[in-house]
Amino acid sequence: MSAEFGPYVQMCTLAQQMAVQYQKDTNLALAPFLKHFMDEVEVNVAADSFNHLGFMQKIREPVELGAEKASDARRKEFLQALATALHERIQKH
Repeated sequence: MSAEFGPYVQMCTLAQQMAVQYQKDTNLALAPFLKHFMDEVEVNVAADSFNHLGFMQKIREPVELGAEKASDARRKEFLQALATALHERIQKH
């Protein structure tokens, strides 16, 4: 699979979709919603056929950029928390 269409592309798209959901639904709690995304990361990391560290870094970079550009506070909060969670997971790797 090329870098252009790697599994991180779908994960970045999912992160942005979840940020929109979190932004629009004020009843969503951050921690369980964030855990749902990180569970998806763990499913991908459980596979042993690709560069796990690179995978997580390629997700984190656009998520951090999205957080910097986000004008909505809830969207920014979700993306920042996600970038932090990814950073922590990378440090464990």
